[in-house]
Amino acid sequence: MSKGPSLINIHWPEPAEAGKRKALSSYPLFALAFRPFFLFASCWAFLAIGIWALWFSGLMSFQFGFPATLWHAHEMLFGFAALVAVGFLLTAAQNWTGLPSVSGKPLLLFTGLWLTARFSLLFAQYTVLLWLFIAAQLLWWAGAIYSLASLLIKAKSKNNYLFIPLLFVMALLNTAFIYATTTQQFALASHVSHSMILLFCILMGIVGGRVIPFFTARALTLVQVKIPLLDKLLLPLSVLGAALFITGFFIQLPLKAGWFMLLVGALHLVRLFFWTPWKIWAAPLLWSLQLAYLAMALGLILLGISDLTHLLVFKEVLHLLAISAMAGLILAMMARVSLGHTGRLLQVGKTLSVAFALLLLAGPVRMLASLSGFPLLFWQVSALLWLCAFAIFLWLYWPVLTQPRADGRPG
Repeated sequence: MSKGPSLINIHWPEPAEAGKRKALSSYPLFALAFRPFFLFASCWAFLAIGIWALWFSGLMSFQFGFPATLWHAHEMLFGFAALVAVGFLLTAAQNWTGLPSVSGKPLLLFTGLWLTARFSLLFAQYTVLLWLFIAAQLLWWAGAIYSLASLLIKAKSKNNYLFIPLLFVMALLNTAFIYATTTQQFALASHVSHSMILLFCILMGIVGGRVIPFFTARALTLVQVKIPLLDKLLLPLSVLGAALFITGFFIQLPLKAGWFMLLVGALHLVRLFFWTPWKIWAAPLLWSLQLAYLAMALGLILLGISDLTHLLVFKEVLHLLAISAMAGLILAMMARVSLGHTGRLLQVGKTLSVAFALLLLAGPVRMLASLSGFPLLFWQVSALLWLCAFAIFLWLYWPVLTQPRADGRPG
């Protein structure tokens, strides 16, 4: 009687030669970009905010490579969020084009570059590590843009070409941030980080506008409502608003970006109404996405009010966008994409629902810190909510991201 595959490897082939060590790049973790990028982004979300919370609470003394607040901004935007965005796009591009996306050794290399950048920046008070960080970070961006562009252009996927310049502008902003920080132009670096949040809002508007109504209609067996005129208006208005905001730092403009933030936020609210939000509450993978999108719409409206009237603190409102909208959408998308691309049922339990709720709550808590009279306490509570959310995600999704597909297929 022939010996069958072991239970451990029932969904993944045994090594060709007994006793031969399998290459790291051949493990399931490096089968598609979402696996290592989602996993390490989540680990870094937990570690980086943990370090940040200990530092601002006075419980840890540490000499960051950048000024502490700028290190925090860089690592959340250009470290954590950018990695998830690229992981999603490289994975989705395989579906869009029908061509194999980056995997194996190239994906291992990209992951290594990202990890090198994270830990070299952490200790970048040493000049050699600062240069190592710059090289690794920019090489990672170059590899990510090249990998996505080569897939889309080869397949002539013209509907998705817009993601190439969007990633390129993000990489340019990252370069500008590094230059401004290393030359001690800290106000410019801070402005660049704020601009990056607006670019992420554009990305969330594009991706969310595509997938949220599709996921909702499919899960609830509804006819997907399409509003092409609204979709066509949102992108140019969002780009124009972001361009005005970026330019307004350097020259006085007759029209403030806040007007476009108000308009775009209102249009996002109208768009959300067509996605039947009143029918989603039994499905955590739906309400988590839609509430994060709602946070983006409300955040843009509040940001516009702040820009035009100064009734609200601009940086505080940005945290609503960065936490509840951006990180909230990231957590929900990682949860769904990871299940869908590993052959698992698109269902989550109460524990992950708690994680979604904690992260959505962390944004308003952080935004209200300056109004509370106890800002440090509110910062700490917000950080704790964030840490609990990502701890839950890592606990539940570590095996999902590191083990073979449940249906035995490659990828």
